[in-house]
Amino acid sequence: MGLSRFVAVCAFAASLGFSGLTAFAAETYSPQKGDEVVVYTHKFKAENYEAGLKLVEEAFPAAQAKAGQTRRNYILTNPSDHEVTLVSFFAPGSSVEEWHKFMGRLEVLKQLEPMRSEPLKLERFKLEAIADVAGKPAQ
Repeated sequence: MGLSRFVAVCAFAASLGFSGLTAFAAETYSPQKGDEVVVYTHKFKAENYEAGLKLVEEAFPAAQAKAGQTRRNYILTNPSDHEVTLVSFFAPGSSVEEWHKFMGRLEVLKQLEPMRSEPLKLERFKLEAIADVAGKPAQ
């Protein structure tokens, strides 16, 4: 995923509101400039798409909580390509390195491995800016 696609994905995700978070978590962390962002893209076999999506939606946030990580996650889907993209914003004090070594995460990845048609794609970024736009309808 190139930077322009990442920006478009984040803009789209932001327009959708909260996804994959409890109301409490959504109120306690709002991404800020300089926060780390990791984009994880899972491409599933057609017959495993729904089960893979469910694991991404439920198991990763549960593992993040068990790891003591404060995060904001946007889960984006492309059903026609059997693709699920998890955009994860790491709050200050939540370490990407620690998360990538955390057993709970590794257990979820082990469950997902046979469901995927391609290896997991992972990209790391620093959040540069947040742009909220409240446009008026064209007249």
